[in-house]
Amino acid sequence: MSTLPQPFRLRWPHYGLAVLAYLVLLLAWAPASLLAWALPRASQQMARLDHVEGTVWRGSAQALRVQPASGPGESLGRMTWRLQPLELLRGRLGYRVSLDGAGIEAAGSVLLGPRRVALQALRGEAPADWLGRLSPDLAMWQPQGRVLFESETLAFGKSAITGRGSLRWIDAMSGHARIRLGSYRAELEGRDTGLAIKLSTESGALQLQGSGVWTPQRGLQFAGSARPSPGSGTESANLLGLLGPSQADGSRPIRIGR
Repeated sequence: MSTLPQPFRLRWPHYGLAVLAYLVLLLAWAPASLLAWALPRASQQMARLDHVEGTVWRGSAQALRVQPASGPGESLGRMTWRLQPLELLRGRLGYRVSLDGAGIEAAGSVLLGPRRVALQALRGEAPADWLGRLSPDLAMWQPQGRVLFESETLAFGKSAITGRGSLRWIDAMSGHARIRLGSYRAELEGRDTGLAIKLSTESGALQLQGSGVWTPQRGLQFAGSARPSPGSGTESANLLGLLGPSQADGSRPIRIGR
């Protein structure tokens, strides 16, 4: 005896796919101004987009601006974005973004959730004078060269920053002494509401080391030491004179945000 085919019934996966398809279509036509409205709220007013074009799915902004709680805001150059639809299944917006302008080149993924903004597989390069914009103490060195930032995952939430990254000062020079200073590295780790920083020397005329923390509320707080590398000559020693008198071991203290 043959059996009659069972009638088709909608189940929860079908409803889920229908909702996902609706969201994808909605985002495909939503104007980019909606993203410009959402970014400051998701980033706790630390970032905004100027003069947007296109849609939430794919578009561009004339400038991405960051605004820490202390210090002036800065433009990171022109930004373009493209939606990563699969991130909707995780309850968040995911974008592949790139920055170009103001001497900055960067690319990576940005994930926007209800409680945090996360950066993934991010790599960016900028002029070293950006270091001086982090702190007047760093600006005193008149840094030149390039800074390179890399991170697999770094997330900024309402109550904590998590993840790791690195910031390298490469082909380092100072406006006070036209000598090549080498390459230096700061390891970054999310800790509570800030980024813990550990500085080390990769190679060069100076031996720099120390640790500190950066927070949106207080900016950069750092303590360390500097000394000339063996055989580096008098120019590097003269440059360290900017830091003040030497200590008993010949090093000079570094204090930022004191």
